[in-house]
Amino acid sequence: MDVRFIDTTILANILDIPFMNQNRGQVIEEFKSLQKDENQVLILPLATIIETGNHIAHISDGNIRREKAKLMSEYLKNTAENNAPWQYYGKELDKEDLIKLSIEFPDMATREVGLGDLSIVRAYEKYKKSVPAIRNIMIWSLDNHLVSYKEEMKLPTRRRNL
Repeated sequence: MDVRFIDTTILANILDIPFMNQNRGQVIEEFKSLQKDENQVLILPLATIIETGNHIAHISDGNIRREKAKLMSEYLKNTAENNAPWQYYGKELDKEDLIKLSIEFPDMATREVGLGDLSIVRAYEKYKKSVPAIRNIMIWSLDNHLVSYKEEMKLPTRRRNL
């Protein structure tokens, strides 16, 4: 199984959010290809949902804002009902995660990495440790500081009983 955590930069292109959709053609092409691949698992983190919702809420044209909000609402409903091309990963931030974020955030903020991105990285790390049979895992993003999160996992080998 290959796993991709969807970053806000990707969802913004899928939703065609004005001024955040410069790579829409490339993203949509890859998105369609991924949906056809049965080995692909797309994960929609909470931070991506919240950040994308905030970007939609700040669209200056009220008609476009309403249109994109309705589309995002439809995506959320489909996600909750397991009818979306991705899965929601709802095990993201517990007390331990908040403490880790509190330690990392000051240094990361100086590098212009926000809490949303840090929480996506944290979810990526937790998922990687807790879900077996992952062949490849990555954060699917257009942000330079997130594209480096890409790993090929070593699957445990099973010994056959003779």
